Amino acid sequence: MKSSWLFALFFLLMAQGEAAELVISAASSLTDSLNVLKGIYQSRHPDETIFFNFGASGSLEKQIEGGAPVDLFISASVKEMEALQRKQLILEGSRDDLLSNEIVLIVPRSNHASIQGFSDLPKVHRLVIGDPGFVPAGQYAKEVLKFQGLFGLLEDRLVYGDNVRQVLEYVARGEVDAGLVFSTDALIMKDRVRIVTTAPKGSHEPILYPVAILKLSTHPQGAREFMNFISGHEGREVFSRFGFQIVGSHRVNPTEGDNHEN
Repeated sequence: MKSSWLFALFFLLMAQGEAAELVISAASSLTDSLNVLKGIYQSRHPDETIFFNFGASGSLEKQIEGGAPVDLFISASVKEMEALQRKQLILEGSRDDLLSNEIVLIVPRSNHASIQGFSDLPKVHRLVIGDPGFVPAGQYAKEVLKFQGLFGLLEDRLVYGDNVRQVLEYVARGEVDAGLVFSTDALIMKDRVRIVTTAPKGSHEPILYPVAILKLSTHPQGAREFMNFISGHEGREVFSRFGFQIVGSHRVNPTEGDNHEN
């Protein structure tokens, strides 16, 4: 299990000395953009190492609640962050809304089912979305289908992915007729999938990506610096390049929470 891997990583990092080695749990939809930002950041901070743990936001939340050693958490919805905040697991004053996104209806490039919009979904044989229980994109997708009056009709034809990237792969391989994903994920596979339409405004809860430092972070100063970097001008440029909408402007005060440094 990933949580076991995180605990093993923690003890490995402890054995490697005092240099900041950050563990960042982040939503799968951030994989490509954060890896670009990691390369830039580490080229300027060669003594710091960043380890990413990408996955469904709900699964990452449960890992943190179970005691997984994480310095920074970036979720694809506010639900998971609020759950951690209620349990007093995030560093006070460090939370910020970083990004926004959109839900889009996608089809394989071949579009064998001739899907042109939500009104064509009743004729699909299989429609894939993320598991609404722990995948934010799946939660939003379910809301969209209910808004369109389609969820009850299509419920028996739904295929659930473990994360938004798995949903994307099902569509790209033509294993389903259509799927609902974040627009940023669809853009990275635009040679294999086609965006048919965007979910209308008001059809789902606002999509926000909150970020926060964990209260038990062993490197809160390093976490703050990386958080400020990704929310700064250069970070915003990279996220925009990958199709995200920028909503945050807060910079974490460098003196907040210093008494948590180990």
